[in-house]
Amino acid sequence: MSFREKSDWLSFASLCLLAIYFFEIGRGLVLGGQGGGPYYYFTLFWVLVGALVVIQVVTHTVLAMRSPRDAKMPLDERERLIHLRATPPAYFVLLVGAFLTIGTMHMGFSVWQFAHCILFVIWVAELLRYGMRLYYYRRAV
Repeated sequence: MSFREKSDWLSFASLCLLAIYFFEIGRGLVLGGQGGGPYYYFTLFWVLVGALVVIQVVTHTVLAMRSPRDAKMPLDERERLIHLRATPPAYFVLLVGAFLTIGTMHMGFSVWQFAHCILFVIWVAELLRYGMRLYYYRRAV
């Protein structure tokens, strides 16, 4: 497995950590109101973002130290093609999600809920982009 494929696996897995946050947001909305309160969600978000950054920095550093030549190599044609082919589906999800999120304003969502809808759409689009990259790496495009 190449350094970039390992990096994409790491990014995909660490982004899945934010599923905890969106699960808590959904649980709070189902329970009515904001569930744990704004301070709880604020703290949870920044703890998860901090954990995400630490996991990514440490593991990318370890991966780069294990194979420094592979980490410094520029993208080859195959990797460029993988990155190019993985972006349009994620962009489409981001575009459609943005318009659907705008539609939530007409459904009576609060600003807080609207902001989290946007954040959720961005998260799903990034997961899709990394997932499509992994799919194309495995598929040997």
